[in-house]
Order: sequence, then structure tokens, then C-alpha cells
Amino acid sequence: MAEDSPRRSLKETVKAPLIFSFALGVLAGAVTLMVTSGGSDNPDVTHAGMSLDNPLNLALIAFGIAFIASLLIVSMLQLASRENPEHLATGSGVNRNSEELYRQQVAERREKARRKKQQEARERGEQPPYGKDADPEG
Repeated sequence: MAEDSPRRSLKETVKAPLIFSFALGVLAGAVTLMVTSGGSDNPDVTHAGMSLDNPLNLALIAFGIAFIASLLIVSMLQLASRENPEHLATGSGVNRNSEELYRQQVAERREKARRKKQQEARERGEQPPYGKDADPEG
């Protein structure tokens, strides 16, 4: 069954955001590790214990924050740029095309307002505002 479906590209799968986010996380972790350890001029930094001032802990925290934030942003952008299938815009019920429904409702309201103005003009004995009254009996 899985063989029948065409293979999706890397952009359409979840792998692209994961790979991109992992790369940004690694970059953020490496930069944080270099900065908190004093750069390349101070390679002998030792911190006792596993507190927050340990460069490795800070690098892991930076990796996690960068990974999650970039994954969230890239995934949302990927969803926003994806086109909806054409079959969702047609049909009945939930899948009806709302633009067509809106236009029909506007046309019905305008027609109702036009008929009301014609009726009011007839009652006053005036000419209807939309030209000659073709249907005097209504």
C-alpha cells in the first residue's frame, strides 16, 4: 500500500524542519560553549559540579531553546505556505465555497431591498426608483 503512493520530497516531509532546527541548535550550542568557556584563548576552564554556570550545561540549554524555537517557526511557516487541495473548496456542508455563499446572500439581500423600495414607492403612488414597475401585482 505504501508503495503505491508517490514519494514526497524533502520539503513536504517532517525531515526538513527537523534537520534545519537541529543544525541551528548545534550552531547555538557551539557558540554558547565557546563564549561561556572563554573562547579559544582559555581552553582550561573547569567548573566544579553541575551548576548553571558550567559551559556544557549552558550549551545544552542553548541547543534546546534554539532547536525548539526554530522547529516551531519553520513548521508554522511550512504549514502556512502549503496550498489546500482543490477538492476542499467544493462540495456541500462544511466544505462549501464560502465566497459563493456570501455572494448569493448579498444578491438576495439587495433583491429584497429593491423589492421593498418598489413596494414603498407603489404605496406612495410614485414611480419605483429602479425604473418602471414591471410587476405591479407583486
